[in-house]
Amino acid sequence: MKKFISFKIIMLVVISLFTTNLFSQGAYVSLNLGYGLGASSQNIGIYNRTSTNYEQVNVSFGQGLNIGGTFGYMLNENIGAELGISYLLGGSSTMQHSFTSGTTDYTFSSKMLRINPSIVLTTGLEGINPYAKFGFLIGTGSITNEVNQTSGGTVAFIKTKLNGGMALGFTASIGAMYNLSDNMSLFGEFAMVNMSYAPTKGEVTEATLNGADKLSDLTTKEKLTDYVDSFNPSTSIPDSQPDQLLKEKLPFGSFGINIGIRIGF
Repeated sequence: MKKFISFKIIMLVVISLFTTNLFSQGAYVSLNLGYGLGASSQNIGIYNRTSTNYEQVNVSFGQGLNIGGTFGYMLNENIGAELGISYLLGGSSTMQHSFTSGTTDYTFSSKMLRINPSIVLTTGLEGINPYAKFGFLIGTGSITNEVNQTSGGTVAFIKTKLNGGMALGFTASIGAMYNLSDNMSLFGEFAMVNMSYAPTKGEVTEATLNGADKLSDLTTKEKLTDYVDSFNPSTSIPDSQPDQLLKEKLPFGSFGINIGIRIGF
């Protein structure tokens, strides 16, 4: 009888260990939504201007709405790895030059698709489970610049899109999961992104004058720009080829909050 009871106790311990291991490791997916405030902002050579005052405007293109998903695998209850993908829908930044006969308004906005491999460290606690993540980012995106000038009775509008090239950066976050069931959790986290992006191409996509389309009137040199590491300014570029300008690294850093749901397999 004692041997039978001892055997039952041993079996219960084994089952308990197996169950704990089962739910603390394995594959999972997660979906998240968040918003980041701009970090590591910089001025980009355009500012608010009136006849009596100049005001500097700092910009971070990393500010905005973040939508993402992740595939992960926990090696054990404390260590795992993730591969995430996210889409940044950046907020807009505006500047204005005001002069006697009118104004020039500048509006900048950004978008970026980002891939994020990272390492996950968790406490493995039941109920509320704190965690931290560290990884790097690979991104490809675009920046849109709209210029609207009003002078007397004339209204001119031009829209330029900058893209091309890859962005690299780092990310870190701390948060906590709340277990709803054995394979489903809610989570919230504070995340930071350190990233810059230097577009390699520029294209004027819209150009109007008093509402009339003027895009077809632009030469290739006026419409297209290649952003390069170096060029010879004394070299004459024909109108049939893209213009050349130096690359400029633009800030895509942010800090903010993400919330989401995680489902284990």
